[in-house]
Amino acid sequence: MKYKKNIKFIIIVIITILITGCGKQLTFPKIEEGIFSDRQKKAYGEKRLKITTGDTLKSISDKYKVSIREIIKFNNLKKPYILKPGKTLSIPKPVRYKINKGDSLFKIAKCSRINIEDIVQRNNNLQERRLIVGKFINLPYFAKIEYCKNIKRKSNSKSKKSNYNKKLFKWPVIGRVIATFGIKNSGRRNDGINIKAPPGSPVRAAKSGKVIYRGNELPAWGNLILVKHNNGWTTAYAHLDKFYVKIGTNLNEGDILGSVGKTGNVDDYQLHFQVRKNSKPRDPLKYLFK
Repeated sequence: MKYKKNIKFIIIVIITILITGCGKQLTFPKIEEGIFSDRQKKAYGEKRLKITTGDTLKSISDKYKVSIREIIKFNNLKKPYILKPGKTLSIPKPVRYKINKGDSLFKIAKCSRINIEDIVQRNNNLQERRLIVGKFINLPYFAKIEYCKNIKRKSNSKSKKSNYNKKLFKWPVIGRVIATFGIKNSGRRNDGINIKAPPGSPVRAAKSGKVIYRGNELPAWGNLILVKHNNGWTTAYAHLDKFYVKIGTNLNEGDILGSVGKTGNVDDYQLHFQVRKNSKPRDPLKYLFK
């Protein structure tokens, strides 16, 4: 009997040792309030959370310092954005941006193709006047900070800087600017300017060039004309009422090419005007003269 008891005791000890040894090698994700442990966060490059009753995009945005737009895009959510308890959401890892001399929230948002609200929601108590050169801030995962670097390199070139501010184009129509160039609060981007003018007002070529497009295949733009100029420049004239030129027409500066209308995705009479250099949009107001 003693022999059997000893054998049994030895077997129990061996099993205990084996279990203890394996236990050190086996790791399980520790979940706290629906979030993976720090080790798991690094592995995924993102946070995973479990939706609970009462969660909304706004509450999650405030809690995890991430913009609502970022949550929607990263998780490919569809309208009406109803969050179902028990399901999971991913919070993407932010892009880190180093503050440079002369930076502002508007400048950072513009060059990285995001909006100011995205930046504010990603950072605690961020203040425009307290941006410290050399410090880092968080930007949405879809921020294109490489464009900011390109802008800085260009700004260091005196020749390019002087050319950027050169007045090259004549105003295409007489009127009031009702929409400026750049990213708006809604997050949408305007690649040109919109000029309000009376219906039928003549629209003139801003510079000598050749008509390379005339049509209305882009519904939002309505009746559109594109004019190609020298040195890689192109101008666009949208929402026209009538066309007065054909494709291939050579224009001199000031020639009438159409009239002001409200075709396309607008409710009032206006001209949408763009200036592009090698297909990249530029702010027309920096290049226009009267």
